[in-house]
Amino acid sequence: MQNDLRNSLKSLLVKRSLILGRITLSNGSESNHYFDCKRTTLDSEGAQLVGEAVLQAMRGLRSWPNAIGGLTHGADPVIGSVMMRARECGLTLDGFYVRKEPKKHGTKNLIENAPNAGSEVVIVDDVVTGGSSVLQAIAAARSAGCQISAVITIVDRLEGGGDRIRAEVENYIPLFTLDDFRSEIDQCHTHTIKSEIFCERASA
Repeated sequence: MQNDLRNSLKSLLVKRSLILGRITLSNGSESNHYFDCKRTTLDSEGAQLVGEAVLQAMRGLRSWPNAIGGLTHGADPVIGSVMMRARECGLTLDGFYVRKEPKKHGTKNLIENAPNAGSEVVIVDDVVTGGSSVLQAIAAARSAGCQISAVITIVDRLEGGGDRIRAEVENYIPLFTLDDFRSEIDQCHTHTIKSEIFCERASA
């Protein structure tokens, strides 16, 4: 990823998506920080930056994929942004998303706009913690006969999900990991601790 693009996207993630404070994660554990990346992927500037960043990562693959998809809802805005950016660059790229369970009426699809069997696809997601959302999308795409070219995520929290994904696919590309945000997290927690100490002394 080009430095200017990387810096702009990281700054927006810090501003809009990095939430500090005790919170329960998708895997049930507690953390003092949280990434709500939908605040970035559903932002007009963020959508443009994410679309370009993922597209740049895809350009480094051995071959151009037929489609991009992932588990709803985290992947949905990423898919749309990348598809539109690809079209602007004259590239053909279809999108699909995997439901958490098959639709109960109508077509009863598990995958909406499923690629043809034999298609090369890229799986995307916004945040990886335990990796279950990505693994579910991988399993669904493979059950439809697709080949997984790569998995690309915006942020990997380094909670073990990345290792689980790498065990399934050759190319796992997180645009950022938790290490990229440690200084911002540590700085805020240091400020919080100092503020708590000040309040305790003031009330003593």
